[in-house]
Amino acid sequence: MKGPSPKTLIAVLSFAAVISAAVVDFGKTAPGELTAAHGRIEGLAGDKSCSECHGGWTSSMTSSCLVCHELIEVHMENDLGLHGMLDATVAENCAACHSEHHGASFMAVNDLSFARAGVQDPEQFEHRLVGFLMEGAHMELDCSQCHEHAEAQPVPEGAHRFLGLRQACVSCHEDVHEGRYQTSCVDCHDQHTFEAQRFVDHSTFLELEGGHAGLSCAECHAEGSTHSIAALRGPESARPEHRSCAVCHDVPHSESFVLNAAATSGVARAATLRGVPANQLCANCHASEHLSFAEDAEALSPALHAASGFPLAAPHDVQDCAQCHEPALAYGERYPGRDADTCAACHDDVHGGQFQGLAFAPVSADSTQSLVAFLGGSVDEQGCLACHARTHFEPHTFGVEAHASTDLPLTGAHLESECAACHGPAEELGGAARFHGVAHRCEACHADAHRGFFDEVLAAEPAGPDEPLALKHGDCARCHDTNSFGTAHRIGTDAEFDHERWTGYALTGAHGVAECTSCHTPRENPDETGRLFGAVADLYGEVKGCASCHDDVHEGQFDRRRLPASIDGRSDCARCHTTASFRDQPHGFDHGRWTGWPLADAHAATECSSCHEPMRRPDEIGRTWRRAAGTGCASCHESPHGDQFEAPRPKDCVKCHESALAFSVLSFDHDLESRFPLDEAHEAVACADCHKPEPQTAPNQPDLVRYRPLSTECVDCHGVHEKALRRRKQKR
Repeated sequence: MKGPSPKTLIAVLSFAAVISAAVVDFGKTAPGELTAAHGRIEGLAGDKSCSECHGGWTSSMTSSCLVCHELIEVHMENDLGLHGMLDATVAENCAACHSEHHGASFMAVNDLSFARAGVQDPEQFEHRLVGFLMEGAHMELDCSQCHEHAEAQPVPEGAHRFLGLRQACVSCHEDVHEGRYQTSCVDCHDQHTFEAQRFVDHSTFLELEGGHAGLSCAECHAEGSTHSIAALRGPESARPEHRSCAVCHDVPHSESFVLNAAATSGVARAATLRGVPANQLCANCHASEHLSFAEDAEALSPALHAASGFPLAAPHDVQDCAQCHEPALAYGERYPGRDADTCAACHDDVHGGQFQGLAFAPVSADSTQSLVAFLGGSVDEQGCLACHARTHFEPHTFGVEAHASTDLPLTGAHLESECAACHGPAEELGGAARFHGVAHRCEACHADAHRGFFDEVLAAEPAGPDEPLALKHGDCARCHDTNSFGTAHRIGTDAEFDHERWTGYALTGAHGVAECTSCHTPRENPDETGRLFGAVADLYGEVKGCASCHDDVHEGQFDRRRLPASIDGRSDCARCHTTASFRDQPHGFDHGRWTGWPLADAHAATECSSCHEPMRRPDEIGRTWRRAAGTGCASCHESPHGDQFEAPRPKDCVKCHESALAFSVLSFDHDLESRFPLDEAHEAVACADCHKPEPQTAPNQPDLVRYRPLSTECVDCHGVHEKALRRRKQKR
């Protein structure tokens, strides 16, 4: 077995050596005494506190330094001061510039620190590097004259060696003006001496000529006014906008005109809002050498006229100025600030004021847009241009799309209507056509073709939120659309007219597949309401059950007295039949109850057609089954007794054949139903012993069993002696 390879042994021994060195290193004490500034901090001077500055397992030396030196971290993050201008690799290596463990008298900020920061001579430090402009008398000062602790060892606790100073003059110098001037010191003084003062030539702000020539300073810069020298704001006073015409002179122009005129002149909008010098804006029309604003006024150029908000486009491009601007009027009246979209400023309102102050709101919840959205604002905002073109009033531009945002979108047959059909002249508008406030409900224009038939149902079931068109346009819209009144369905759905809901008569079975015209026969000519669809009453009169439309094939048989008029709420034909078919009797048919002929035994199992023969074609009243032959047995059954029971009056078979299961089952009571009561001896005699078959004289006729007439004399069955027979003959 081989041992570990030499490479493996070397790796293991090397790892052990590193661990040993680390353990030994952790056990060492500090390499030297701390500087005075760090040594006075509790917890840093001990032998076991290296990690407080050098970092531990989770922190670095730089992060440990910045825990205490927070302001330095702020400078580094925001590119401020000397540390903020250094390269990150230099700025984050604190120990490279600020050494430690050299004793209490050692200064952590020294010439080497500045050298590694790129400053070879701290005495000649270029303050521009940290954004501080120094010149003149300031260059003769020692560092400690501004930086109190520049050479302190150590820096007092809580103080800074170089940080914390401001550039404002009053941070070091007394304000001899006691705050009266809001301007900056450097506007009048430099860094060489306070006695030397400087002023900018007035022409930098405004050329003193024309109306401005000969004015004293106090006339524009009155003491205590907002224009006084003391009130001017330092470096901002050199900005031209602070000496614009509007600072001293009232501007009769609208803000929009000023902004647009500035854009026309190439002046930025932002500058215009702050104010621009006369030679950049006002001077476009008013020269500074003029003695008044109206002097030598020139006609406004088309570009500047457009800046007023009123471009001189067709049809206004051919008008003379005086036609719109009366020369004799004062400025405000002559130039009222009209724009091209405010037609009513010059043109009469032919609509009688019905659109003044009107802003359309969304017409309903189902609207995709309101008129405001379509027009881009209210009618007041749009003016005549809401419905008319800029170049002409006729024809109007208010088309179908715009109409869709009113209370009545134009769809279906309404698309073919003339405007005047709905927008006629209104007396209260001076004969002007009414557009605003026109009724948008169906009944306002259309007569009720149903003659109030649905009023009761409509009152009980008012339109709900799921029927927005009905809520808006009236109850007609619950069934009809704008294409044709001939279509009747729930608007917005494919559902057909709910006949049961609205008429109380459900279309079920055969009624559900029948054509509407089966009951509503179309008229040749419309009635006074324009209706062609015939009413049921026109064809059948007042509807009172099935018989109103259907012939009673039973000819009143089931309407006799003592028969029920209704069963379980079903009346008329519905007592037995459904609307699917008259042959359908889902509730069964009580034959005995309705016909007086109960179906029992064999009759109960017999098919209906055995007695009621089906017909190939309906008869004149629509009946398809023949009537039964009669109610007596002989009506259906052939009698095997010939005519022996027909005289003196017919006898019903049930007197003898009570059972309907078989005729052979007799129920004849010989004692009650015959002239020959059966005594004890005769009761034991078989019927056939007395009632015997008799041959018939007619060919192919079966023999008849004789029941009547039949002799009741004993001798007719038992015979007599010869002597008795002679005696009988003698008696005869």
